[in-house]
Amino acid sequence: MRKLLIAALVMLLAACSQGPRGTYADAAQLLRYTFEADGKVTVTTMGVVQQASYVREGDTVTVHAPGSDAAPVAFTVSEDGALLGPMGVRLQPVKP
Repeated sequence: MRKLLIAALVMLLAACSQGPRGTYADAAQLLRYTFEADGKVTVTTMGVVQQASYVREGDTVTVHAPGSDAAPVAFTVSEDGALLGPMGVRLQPVKP
């Protein structure tokens, strides 16, 4: 019983700590975030590409641009899997 409880807890923690995977974009496809499993994200804004990193804590995904004085960008993961950001930004998963 104890081993089963420990295994369930490990699986729950692993599921909670996973960040988004794949590409997310706004409705106009002008803003795209491509999340990798290693904590890296490629941000494309109107054709300009920038590499960044991200961390997921609970239902918040925070993107940090390295070497930038800009504040990190925080997204909330919605129940439908979209990322909700500042100023009403909504990023939906892009199907491959």
